[in-house]
Amino acid sequence: MRKTYIALPKTLRLLSQFYDVFRKAGYTSSSLEKSIAEKSQKQLEYESDCGQAAFLLVNNMDIPQYVDRNWAELGFTAFDCYREYELSSTKGGHAMRGDNFITNLLPDYGLCPKARFCVAGMPQNKENFERAKHSDEKVLTVGTFYPGITENYFRRLGILADIIKIAGSSELLPAHCDVDVIFDIVETGTALIENGLIIYEEAAMPIQTRILVSKAAYKYDPKIAEIIEVLKRSGTPSKGEE
Repeated sequence: MRKTYIALPKTLRLLSQFYDVFRKAGYTSSSLEKSIAEKSQKQLEYESDCGQAAFLLVNNMDIPQYVDRNWAELGFTAFDCYREYELSSTKGGHAMRGDNFITNLLPDYGLCPKARFCVAGMPQNKENFERAKHSDEKVLTVGTFYPGITENYFRRLGILADIIKIAGSSELLPAHCDVDVIFDIVETGTALIENGLIIYEEAAMPIQTRILVSKAAYKYDPKIAEIIEVLKRSGTPSKGEE
């Protein structure tokens, strides 16, 4: 019998939280729990104790692709990851990405309650951002790890934006590079403050945490529907529950 593969983020903090949802539903892996306790993540595949499932530890941004391509039947990830993956097809000339996963069979687990997308920059430049909302004379240069989501957001605001993708340390850009603002996920805001930035605007896009389900697996493999029902019965953690 083929195992059911479940993709989880390998970042330790997220891994612990996301795995706990499956553990509470009865899908346990003693070997994975041991690795989490020892803070060891060299091993990337862990069999469940029942032998019918396996957990794959994957880069968070890759989880939507694992489910979309049927490399895993289930994947636990956040809105920023699966939405950016879906939008990446519009520029890359790919077939529509995200067409093979379902996002709403299970609820938002609320594991990132403080996270939100924000526009941020240097205090003295906020006026330029406000002016760009009402004039097409200024093209804002925006640094972000999420070009698809960012482009959509600034288009809705009616702001002309030159989107620059950067892999990290975006807080450096407004002070040291030719970048007007950054568009990033903020939780505590500490990194912004320590780098002399302020939040210009918060986007109304909550960072939901959801279990993606392969459409093909859900249709043809009855085990997947059973797992979904078990997860539903096990309940949804309260927002912010650790």
